[in-house]
Amino acid sequence: MKRFLSIALTVFALLSFAQSVLLNNVDIAVRLARIEQKKLAIVFTTQTCPYCTKLKNETLTDRTVKELILANFIFVEAMYDTNKSTETFGQRMSYAQLFNYFGVSGVPTTWFFSSEATPLMYLPGYAPASTFAQILRYVYQEIKEDFSQYAKKKDNFAGERKLLRVTKEEADFVLQNDPNALLVASTVEKPDVFKVHITNDEKIASKLIELGVFRVLLVTD
Repeated sequence: MKRFLSIALTVFALLSFAQSVLLNNVDIAVRLARIEQKKLAIVFTTQTCPYCTKLKNETLTDRTVKELILANFIFVEAMYDTNKSTETFGQRMSYAQLFNYFGVSGVPTTWFFSSEATPLMYLPGYAPASTFAQILRYVYQEIKEDFSQYAKKKDNFAGERKLLRVTKEEADFVLQNDPNALLVASTVEKPDVFKVHITNDEKIASKLIELGVFRVLLVTD
């Protein structure tokens, strides 16, 4: 019984780890990407796809992959077998219709977009963590070199630090919808640099950037 409980807790921890970087509402994800000026990624899945589960529970729980996502991307899952819909791409579409809109015929498929939801490239199928991390660096930096050549090189890119001025309404939206965001009233010596820090104090904001935080939102109204 104790062994079963231990296994169950381990599985639950892995699922929670993946969910922390994978949202489930496309419209919310698109707006977060715009406010935080991060690349957007939509992961197309189905409920019965084993490699979708493998991607979520193995690749997206890898520490390097997770850190690259938290620093640079907003990831969202569009599952075919749901009744959800989105208005992001000019018309109201169900997630199933979104599959057709982007020509997704196999799952998982990951589509990458700019912070303004402009399509950049897509990755068909499952990729292990080491490859996925390379793809994240390649996409965020918008490298033009062929990926097969780029992948042979060592790239330690971790992320781009940005101090962004936002309205109170935008800050509230981020706090309500991004589980990785927090409101700060003072600096700490060792902040979690992968968290989105929100403050209305310009000195605190500047200090957080100096300490290596990748996204700092400064409320200006």
